Amino acid sequence: MGLLDKAKDAAKVVGDKAQEGLKAGQEKVDEVKTKKQISEAKEQIGGIVYLQRTGAAPATAEADIDRMVGEIKDAEARLAD
Repeated sequence: MGLLDKAKDAAKVVGDKAQEGLKAGQEKVDEVKTKKQISEAKEQIGGIVYLQRTGAAPATAEADIDRMVGEIKDAEARLAD
């Protein structure tokens, strides 16, 4: 194997490793975003529950809570994959 072939092989290995690193980094970013979405949905649910307890909840409160709980479950399922 010539020097040029060795250099090409080394460049390919480096490129493959870089792609793996980018993929791992993107997965971590996606995980952080998903966790943030879960946290925000829980905070919104808390706000709606507070409004319910104080008598100022919107008419759609129960439907909003159900929708957000579904979103949280979906997000948690994505994290488990």
